[in-house]
Amino acid sequence: MPETGIGLGMKTIYDPDYFDQAMNLLRLDRKARHTAISIIPEINERNMMEKAALARDWMQQSTEYKKKSSALFARYREELLKSGKDDRLDAAKSIAFGYRYFSKMMEKNKGDISLALASYNAGPHRVNQYDGIPPYNETVTFRNKVLSFYREYLKEIGGF
Repeated sequence: MPETGIGLGMKTIYDPDYFDQAMNLLRLDRKARHTAISIIPEINERNMMEKAALARDWMQQSTEYKKKSSALFARYREELLKSGKDDRLDAAKSIAFGYRYFSKMMEKNKGDISLALASYNAGPHRVNQYDGIPPYNETVTFRNKVLSFYREYLKEIGGF
């Protein structure tokens, strides 16, 4: 699993009792959606109505989970920003902890900056799972953007 602020050593993290419920609803949403999608290829002329209804039911369940989790995450964001009592909102601390985590990813990936960036974004477990950069658009875009900034920086300091 990706490291959290607490896992990185941050002391003050806003963690309301409903956050785990929101995360569970998010997992249930993904599972229901995946189940619905997996039913669709099974549809044929003999079972069309039954399978289509089953897929629809799973998608409706997914939608309900999504609505509930979205409401809880919106509440979390509002309360977090209102309280202001969270180390992740302190730019200096976030940079320091992010640097520390990225350094761990560089070490874990034996200095391969592309894999370290992918690990930082998608989690080292995903880099291991795919034996390289995961095929997630967000991760590839993040990696490319950071590498572009890095190359610009190297040019400016005359190191590239």
